[in-house]
Amino acid sequence: MKTTKSTDENDRYASLRLIDWFHLERVQTARVMVVGAGAIGNEVLKNLALLGVGNILIVDPDRIESSNLSRSILYRESDVGELKVEVAERALRAINPVINVRSFAGKIEEVFGLGVWRRVDVVIGCLDNREARYYVNRVAREMGTPWINAGIGPLNGQVQVFQPGEAACYECHFTESAYEEIRLSCGIRDRQMEAEQKVPTTPTLASLVAAIQVQEMLKLLDGESWVGRSLAGREFKYLGSASEVETISLPRRDDCPAHERIEEGSLIELPAASSATSSAAEILDVVRRQFGAEAVIELRHELAVERVCHRCGTVGRLLKRRLSLEVGDLICGTCGLRGEIVTTHQLGLPTEDYREDFLDLPLAALGIPPLEILRVLCPDGNEAYLELTGDLQQVTGTGIGLNQ
Repeated sequence: MKTTKSTDENDRYASLRLIDWFHLERVQTARVMVVGAGAIGNEVLKNLALLGVGNILIVDPDRIESSNLSRSILYRESDVGELKVEVAERALRAINPVINVRSFAGKIEEVFGLGVWRRVDVVIGCLDNREARYYVNRVAREMGTPWINAGIGPLNGQVQVFQPGEAACYECHFTESAYEEIRLSCGIRDRQMEAEQKVPTTPTLASLVAAIQVQEMLKLLDGESWVGRSLAGREFKYLGSASEVETISLPRRDDCPAHERIEEGSLIELPAASSATSSAAEILDVVRRQFGAEAVIELRHELAVERVCHRCGTVGRLLKRRLSLEVGDLICGTCGLRGEIVTTHQLGLPTEDYREDFLDLPLAALGIPPLEILRVLCPDGNEAYLELTGDLQQVTGTGIGLNQ
């Protein structure tokens, strides 16, 4: 239904209503996730609030530093030291009090599960590293959710739109060296190295690519009207050194491993299951009663179970995501030497490598986030998917419309 035009001076959207292609009602019910609240993320969030996007989720793990102030419109000097997402949420509410905003302080793979991804309309990636983009692309593709990527350097910028289906995804252009870079990055966290890898940028380039991202988001919300006229499957490139712009098609790799998708029909919602209160043993009991006694849960992350010191024989229980380990987790508390980390990707699989005596712990204690979708490997070789739907209210809070 087309938006009714209005020139009411008290209507904050009066000007937008005059645009014949702009559907205000669709924008006001939209559910948009923004991953990253840095320079690009600030500009994206500001635009979303001005447009009246009804439901905005913000994800970022970092705190505001003084160096952010030259590139981030939502932050002030008094905000230094505060979490980016919390300050951004307050700023958006001040810009537009009628929109719903929910912020999540943490890494995107840890703050919530795939149940959120299947309920949002568009994901806008405002990221500064390949590893995070790799993860966003994998889960967005798996849930059939379109996402918009952007990147900037000192003079250049680019925007890519990835729409599930026949078009290319972010991983389609990966070479073996790109995969090797991902593998090498999956080691112990080094905060100093992460800081040194940041690319210096200007607010002008952040503003430029963010504007393109949000404009393309509007097209995705009204996809049928923009077939062949959006950046879906293409890349917008701004070459600042030459003041040139070009758009190129992104080639699709048919054997790309990121093209797997969870079909809605294979997903089972568990309204009483929660990562905070349900244990792996309880979920395995549900799984095995339905799919067979040998069914196991396949984790989406590598779980570091314990640290084994081969010198003194001390075994230290860890139960942390491997990517969340820090250098101190490697050191034996008895002799001070570096131990071996024992990991697993599965729960409920008999093994001689460690004692699986932690299944009675809540799923959250094993690194499983709220509203996760658990992959079940069945004895017959098939897969099933169980959603921890009991976490829905915790994740959405009040106002965010993810229940539709």
